[in-house]
Amino acid sequence: MNIPQIKTRFQPLSDMLHQGYVPNVINTAMELGLFDALAEGAMDAHSLAAKLGTIENITETFANTLVALKLLEKSGDDYSLAPMAAEFLVKSSPAYQGGMIAMGLNFGQVMSQMSQILKSGPARSPEAEADMWLNIEVMKGMGLGVMGGSIQEVTEFITSLPEFPNLKRMCDLAGSHGFYTMALLDKNPMLQGTICDQPKVAEVAKDIVAEMGYADRIDTISADLETNDPIGDGYDLVFASHILYIWKGHLEDIFEKINKAMVPGGVFVSNHLSMAGDECGPVSEMIVELMTQLGGYLTHHLSEGELRKALEASGFGDFTVRPAEEGRQYRSLILAARKLR
Repeated sequence: MNIPQIKTRFQPLSDMLHQGYVPNVINTAMELGLFDALAEGAMDAHSLAAKLGTIENITETFANTLVALKLLEKSGDDYSLAPMAAEFLVKSSPAYQGGMIAMGLNFGQVMSQMSQILKSGPARSPEAEADMWLNIEVMKGMGLGVMGGSIQEVTEFITSLPEFPNLKRMCDLAGSHGFYTMALLDKNPMLQGTICDQPKVAEVAKDIVAEMGYADRIDTISADLETNDPIGDGYDLVFASHILYIWKGHLEDIFEKINKAMVPGGVFVSNHLSMAGDECGPVSEMIVELMTQLGGYLTHHLSEGELRKALEASGFGDFTVRPAEEGRQYRSLILAARKLR
């Protein structure tokens, strides 16, 4: 028997493989209502199993797994919510992320086809992709999904710009649920918003806007952004979040359209994922990038350099930048540019 001399440790690889089951554990806990149950107060395994209608001994191991994941805390025999679970995994929390987690698991289905796609390439269905978003609950779930830090960061960035107190009209490009626009309108009573998106998406967005109580301050425009459809005009702020990557390699096409829709001196703000310089990390961003390309898109990340270059070529300059950083909800680069010509 040839016993190899081991030069590295297997444990880190084992940890990676076991962590692949974590999304299933979290999703199951949400489906069972475990986090909502513990939001009512601490419970031992017996009480928790009775509340959930589950088997006690397996429930105890399941809860201990959530303790290991730092989503629950344990004191004696009692389990309680850890702060992260209390904020993001309880349905009554304003920062609840369950909808986005469920959608993320759905997006991950493409990973099961990885070998085939790597050999044969992706098979995109634009019609099917569009239909994914044509549901008011799905779109609201996406809106709630940015409440975990992204909307706070973007709102803080834009409201700190010197132009913000005097802004009158903004366009949320491919704005979908419109939550970013609503947050900015709350900070500036003079501001009016327009959500510009695909025709069917814009129809659903109009319903969300009305339901949220912003119908008198936000309108919608139906436009296919990859055509010559107009996006309106007279904007002194245009905001684009996680959409510009579609024009990777020819960003000037969309920036020229944006420029024409803006008043002189208007501000454009981009909020997009941005990887590390060598495009090899961090891990969560690389998984998003891999899923994006397996799904048939060129990329989900844009660098500061390519944004600056394309914006300058399209008549923008005078940049304000918040670099992408670890620890935020998304590793997003937030960039503002002014229309100079």
